Amino acid sequence: KMKKLLLFITVLFFGISTINAQDDANYGFAQGDWVLGGGFNFTNTDDGTDETKSSTIAPTVHYFVSDTWAVGGSLGLMSMDMGGDKESNTVIALEARNYMMDMGERSKWYFSLGFSNTSGDSFDDALTQFGAGLGMNYFMTENIIIDFGLTNILSYAKSGDVSGTSFGWDGTLNNLQGAATFSVIFKL
Repeated sequence: KMKKLLLFITVLFFGISTINAQDDANYGFAQGDWVLGGGFNFTNTDDGTDETKSSTIAPTVHYFVSDTWAVGGSLGLMSMDMGGDKESNTVIALEARNYMMDMGERSKWYFSLGFSNTSGDSFDDALTQFGAGLGMNYFMTENIIIDFGLTNILSYAKSGDVSGTSFGWDGTLNNLQGAATFSVIFKL
């Protein structure tokens, strides 16, 4: 009986230790981490005379060069059907993120700098964009993260002879690459 009691206590001790170890999750990033994600967008509008369908898929990858800095890229494919006229475009984007502030254990705020180039049927000249923005990651688990691209602070866009600059928050929420403002990313 004493051996069974000792065995039960030992198993109980290791079981509780294992449960506590699972509660000590690491919500954050470290140098050398890879993050995969992206966004998918589908819209369908019909104003009574014309129907427009568009879809975008934009997978992304980021690599952490330090505990707070990540560099990454994205390749976006867009297609549109506007009343029978079909167009397709490609977006190539590069981005650097600095994770500057923790808001609790699971929320990490970041500042981003990015460059993107969009070309295809919708553009006579490629659209080149530079921008800076803010975003937030929320850790659902240690490896599954919700990414919110919140706002552009500064942006510059140029296509052919036409260019434009904006500074400050104009009241709209959007993402640096013009992709989805909400995506799921996975830390490897």
